[in-house]
Amino acid sequence: MPLRLFDPVPLRTLPPNVITASAMAFGLASVYQSLSGGDLQLAAWFVLLSVLLDKLDGSVARALKGSSDFGIQFDSFSDATAFGIAPAALIFASARSLAPAAWGPQATVAGLSATGVLAGICLVYAVMTAVRLARFNVTTAAIGPYLFLGLPSTLSGAMVCSAFLAAHELGWNQSMPLVFAWFPWLLLVNAALMVCNLPLPKFKVSQHPALKAFQLTSAVAVYLLIPLRTGFAVVLLLLLGYLAVGFAWLGPRLWRDHQAAHPA
Repeated sequence: MPLRLFDPVPLRTLPPNVITASAMAFGLASVYQSLSGGDLQLAAWFVLLSVLLDKLDGSVARALKGSSDFGIQFDSFSDATAFGIAPAALIFASARSLAPAAWGPQATVAGLSATGVLAGICLVYAVMTAVRLARFNVTTAAIGPYLFLGLPSTLSGAMVCSAFLAAHELGWNQSMPLVFAWFPWLLLVNAALMVCNLPLPKFKVSQHPALKAFQLTSAVAVYLLIPLRTGFAVVLLLLLGYLAVGFAWLGPRLWRDHQAAHPA
């Protein structure tokens, strides 16, 4: 077999991979905004745009029959950037600037430098995102098409950044600035949730008319509100509702059904 300078690329795989590359670009733009002293709200919004693109690339790949092993791995690299490194950079920068009493250069946490603790939390979050993505790639076939184990990295990034933007939208950056002191702890909780074994249902359109209507309405709301840069509190409530119902009720139910159908 002759050595090629470049591998041939099937045209049907280009659109989903371009979308994935765009999601990664927004993730990198978010990191730049956070760490260069730029617009932190813009940094959070870039992550949410990456969330929309992350959901879009899979749909486009299926529609064009352009799914590939390369695309799966490329998507994981994009997710690690947009939903691991970018939220960590955002919270590192915002905690120091918006909650300096708790996380500024002179602050301490349990007698330790707050800056060091904050850096450690952000590092753990970024690493656990990568661990979660690698774990998902090797376990997804075993747990079936209807369940996640643990919090998906996409949802984690969406929750952190929509909460950050909702706090600004509600004026808490002026009236309750200490709320931003809690965001690093949210990162730590999410880091644990990403690698735990709590079952969570995948967001697939239900056949039940009422549930299907709610799912479609929620999806339309998210895809409208995020590009318009408004209604982030609504987006956050939708995400929290999905996680609460999924982790507390529907996920365990689907897991029991899966275990019954596939006994050890």
